[in-house]
Amino acid sequence: MKIPKFLFHYFELNNGPFRNITEYGFEKAESIQSQISEGYNSKRPKNYLDLRFSLENRIKKQFILKGGKPNRNDPFYFTLGQCDWAKSWYANPGVIKIPLADFKPEHLSFTYPDSMVSFQFCDEPKLGTYRKNCNGQVFLLSEVNNLIDDYGLPTEEKSQNQESAKYDKYIEVQVWDSEIINEYKNKA
Repeated sequence: MKIPKFLFHYFELNNGPFRNITEYGFEKAESIQSQISEGYNSKRPKNYLDLRFSLENRIKKQFILKGGKPNRNDPFYFTLGQCDWAKSWYANPGVIKIPLADFKPEHLSFTYPDSMVSFQFCDEPKLGTYRKNCNGQVFLLSEVNNLIDDYGLPTEEKSQNQESAKYDKYIEVQVWDSEIINEYKNKA
């Protein structure tokens, strides 16, 4: 199967794109999270920030071990291909579409599906029903074709019709560089 040619970044229009809740540390993240009162992101569990900071550290370590070259401490989050469901996270959603070819492969890591979901499936025995061998792993761009061949491209239709794919909404892309992001941020 072919890799989608675009990455999509979903965000709250009122706040602007390319904001990562972990970028400025735990205290600032708590302040930001406490202000989110609408949309899917307002329903995060109390331990979300602990999980998010820990998970980003795990992803970054795996990424480096596989040869990734992050230029940031925290990533920007995208979906590989379009995912209209991601708009439900925000009260007033916006989206930016960037060609995958604009990014350097050594700055991209991938998880199947969303990183929080993928690692929770791997870590939590009670979620074994949904676990796949790809969960709890980070992939490089060079591995994504095989990943899609093995597990298929997540779609809303599959997540609604196949219990084993219920939480497979998209392949998440973590962008570990600001260069291209800054170009698009200036355009937005």
